[in-house]
Amino acid sequence: MAEMDFGRGAGALCPLHPEQRASRTCTRCGNFMCDTCSEGGLQLTCPTCRERAGLGQAFALSREQWSVGALLETCWGAFKREWVMICVGVLIVIAGSLVGNVISQILSFVGGMADHWAVTGLFLVIGFILSTVVQGLVSIGFMRMLFDVLDGRRADVARMFTQFHKAVPYLLTTLLTFALMIPVVVLIFGGALGAAALTGGLDALRGADWTGANGGQDTSAELVRVLGSLGPSLAMMVLVGGVLYIFPGMWLILPLMLVQPEMARSENPSPVETLRRCFAYARGQRLAMVGTFLLGSLITMAGVLACCVGVLPAAAFFQLLLAGLYLAVSNGAEEA
Repeated sequence: MAEMDFGRGAGALCPLHPEQRASRTCTRCGNFMCDTCSEGGLQLTCPTCRERAGLGQAFALSREQWSVGALLETCWGAFKREWVMICVGVLIVIAGSLVGNVISQILSFVGGMADHWAVTGLFLVIGFILSTVVQGLVSIGFMRMLFDVLDGRRADVARMFTQFHKAVPYLLTTLLTFALMIPVVVLIFGGALGAAALTGGLDALRGADWTGANGGQDTSAELVRVLGSLGPSLAMMVLVGGVLYIFPGMWLILPLMLVQPEMARSENPSPVETLRRCFAYARGQRLAMVGTFLLGSLITMAGVLACCVGVLPAAAFFQLLLAGLYLAVSNGAEEA
């Protein structure tokens, strides 16, 4: 009898793990839960309720059986459950971006005080690097939190501050990404300028008289004349630039959009391995990925048009949609 009194006085025990004391109750059935059942406080419901409701399981969609509609339905269900904390996460990401910009501005100001171009340039580069890393690490932490939500767990804002040990890999991966983008950007602009040269657009610009010395025309009239003669060249530039943007531009850009989610999931990300995996995930999935991005963009635009009231939840849902897209295309990619 004394032992039973001692047990009650020490607190309730977990029904599934009697050797552990209960630390909270299930929000669905009211039963006691220990830290094991709640996964350290990330789960609001007990394992039995999660099994019945289909919550807390691994993300259900995979690259072999996902669609934009299924992804939208899955993410919407998770968003309705944790939308407040996801919106808070978006605010933290915005705050991280502001902090990064402040750091960059301060270092730029300090560098500008030195009367030497090398010192000024060095501080500008350091400020840019620190700003990029701060913003990126907060965004990676946000993705880590979104993965928890999509796995049926509660949104824990503290998860956003668990990725700072990836500062060096993130910086190296970002530099490698820029290096991959430079040839594509040069190709797109070079192709557009080449199209302008072939159609006589550059000759029209070189032959323009902006001083009015030859014909006495003012600058506005000369501008109208030049634009009229540039019509075919501009159309060809847009056509060639658009084609090059689709391929190889979009072919390269789409996998790179998976870099931050991949770094959020990997505990020890390697720049080369991260990019390799992102291209493997995007293989055969690019069209559906474009559809998801367009859908998310439309949702964000709708939030902006709603008198700016819906901007924050729309942006939050868009990020959740991107996190779900990553989980869908990466689930089963290694086996494929």
